[in-house]
Amino acid sequence: MKALRVPPMYRCIGLVDADLLDNGSRHPNLALLKIAGFLLDNGIMFELILDSQADISRYDRIYLSKVFTFTKNPEFYTKAIGTSEEAKFEVGGTGFYATVKGIREFSKLREEDMNRLEQDEYLNSLDNHRCGLKQKGIDMARQMPYYHLYDAFVEQQVKRGFKREKYKDYQQYSIGFLTRGCKRHCAFCINKKENTILPYSKLEWFLDNERDERGRLVRPYIYLWDDNFLASSPAIWRPLLQQLIDTKRPFQFRQGLDERMLAESPNGREMAEMLSHARYHGDFIFAFDNWRDRETIEIALKIWKHYNPKKGTKFYLFCGFRLTEHSHERFYNDIWELFQRIRILMSYGCVGYVMRHEDYHKYEISNLYIQIARWCNQQQFYKKMSFWEFAYRNQSYWEEHSLHVTDRPHLKTFEEFLQDLKNGYYGDGEGQVKMCLPLQSVMRTLEKFPQHREELLEMFNYKMSNLLNPKLWESYK
Repeated sequence: MKALRVPPMYRCIGLVDADLLDNGSRHPNLALLKIAGFLLDNGIMFELILDSQADISRYDRIYLSKVFTFTKNPEFYTKAIGTSEEAKFEVGGTGFYATVKGIREFSKLREEDMNRLEQDEYLNSLDNHRCGLKQKGIDMARQMPYYHLYDAFVEQQVKRGFKREKYKDYQQYSIGFLTRGCKRHCAFCINKKENTILPYSKLEWFLDNERDERGRLVRPYIYLWDDNFLASSPAIWRPLLQQLIDTKRPFQFRQGLDERMLAESPNGREMAEMLSHARYHGDFIFAFDNWRDRETIEIALKIWKHYNPKKGTKFYLFCGFRLTEHSHERFYNDIWELFQRIRILMSYGCVGYVMRHEDYHKYEISNLYIQIARWCNQQQFYKKMSFWEFAYRNQSYWEEHSLHVTDRPHLKTFEEFLQDLKNGYYGDGEGQVKMCLPLQSVMRTLEKFPQHREELLEMFNYKMSNLLNPKLWESYK
């Protein structure tokens, strides 16, 4: 199937990925892919709008989706609000309500958003070609996505000089949910009001089998966006996981799997063993979001590493939630818990991936989160350097390549750095060297919490090569 091109003189339906137009996005918007597939089934012309200032007069209707609350609405939408053009728009997505604090209002908005497209008047005037119970309107679970929707965007970026490989998530993956729902009620999660996990789509409803001229699969990989796959009942996850394995295609649960289920479920060992036989794409991804789960996580890690001792394993590390400008104690505790989770992961040979809630911006030393993420989220640094070494290496690299200083070591201990500081090496005066932002953030944190200085320095010097301990799982039965 080739990408569709709509000549500019024709009227059509406009599709808008607001996240793409504002901040850029690593992944295609699944709701838009499915709307495009539904319109294609009905022979309706459509296109992805790629200019935030586009002339929208040629569009009869516009579907705008936004995932993140920090995404700014495109200019053509903000200008349309309050005019006759606003009636063209149908807007939705978690970006319009995810941070609403009132539970009643949040639940109402969530329910409306989850059903918006299936109740859309225009879409319900079109035929449903995907079987099921609906004869009219889109069935979001059954609808096959139109995977060529972002082709024009990718080509645009390639012409600008970017490598096509950068946009592989838009072109090489079948994407969908096998299950929907969760039972954890995490306060920061969009699924905080969910109580159950139920089957959603069958794999064949979104698995793409298009092949190129040489007979190779155009989309050889599978992305799953399930909220909490392993927490579903065995009658659900077991056959679905086996079905994924049987495709022999590399797959990945992009939002991560719930590691705690390996310890909490009587089927935890079976989960770990089945996943050990899977052709998984990239690192296995789990989450270690709460320090209070540490005992459960460690038990699960022993089970996991017993069956998967050499598998790349990554954990999302959530942080920065509910910070304010003056929440000093909360900030320190959050940093402390983040590093303690990293310490545990390092001891089991696992990598971390820091996920910052947007509240982190509110605290005065918010840049420390940025630097921790720069270190932790790049495995070549995380596996070989402590956070302190990463911060100092930023300084020495800058001095070497910008100031052409070649007579100083690449790494120094904190004590050696302090001696340089006392000797007047760093500063804004003549002959002094400016301190890089990572070092500035480290020093601001130490100065802000002098009572925790030694504890902070200990955490900043956690290093995988010193903490890794295979005995933690090799003797586990």
